[in-house]
Amino acid sequence: MIHYVKQTFLTSVACCLMLCAAAQAVIPGTEIMEMVQLAESYRHAKNLSFNVDIKYTDSLDTDTTIEQISANYKLHGGYYYTYIDSTEIVQGNRYSLRVSHTDSVISIRSRQTYPDVMNMPVTDTLYWKTFVQSLTVTAVNDSVRTLKIKFKPGALYSSYEVKYNFKRYRMTQVKAYMPADLPGTDPDLFPSGKAVITFTFSGYDTSLLDAGWFNEDKYIIYQGGQFQPKAPYTGYFIETNITQ
Repeated sequence: MIHYVKQTFLTSVACCLMLCAAAQAVIPGTEIMEMVQLAESYRHAKNLSFNVDIKYTDSLDTDTTIEQISANYKLHGGYYYTYIDSTEIVQGNRYSLRVSHTDSVISIRSRQTYPDVMNMPVTDTLYWKTFVQSLTVTAVNDSVRTLKIKFKPGALYSSYEVKYNFKRYRMTQVKAYMPADLPGTDPDLFPSGKAVITFTFSGYDTSLLDAGWFNEDKYIIYQGGQFQPKAPYTGYFIETNITQ
């Protein structure tokens, strides 16, 4: 289960809205724009670094941590670098790479529109029509909002909650609830049948980033009609559906 959740989150972010009042939801029908605005703020961010602490718990016992990992993100105008659980995710000028040091695999895919921060296809209208049951946005105070999504059966998540600063459109915490009845799941880990993955964001920093963070050429080279890993990744298996 933990491996499945990690891979799902590794793979796999408009305009500001007026508040009705300090403790009320935003104007009905405009909630989806909050998700888009959040995604866009990370997509276009320049020189933005931050950390994410990821905790896996059972939905009825969130004080007991089943597993905990950390991630580091660096974003710059559509380029991004992420290090999470022995995996590097890099997007530069040409490709998006996932370098798994545990499995010694480099996966190469086309550049992605959004960095893997929101963990869902925010701008996919078919996705929202098919899987989303309800979406609400509520103001916690004059700078913080909470966005809650309930999903229909068949979706990866059962619900998804985001707490964020809407003046800067920066997330502070995300809670993703998902069924734990997948093949290979240890029933003792999630006795309630539902897992909760809590993402806590911290350390937002806008210091200048070195371009080397987003350099795909550190990992691969294209020669002889195919991609090859570069030292020190010689021996890593290449996965790709990109043809030159």
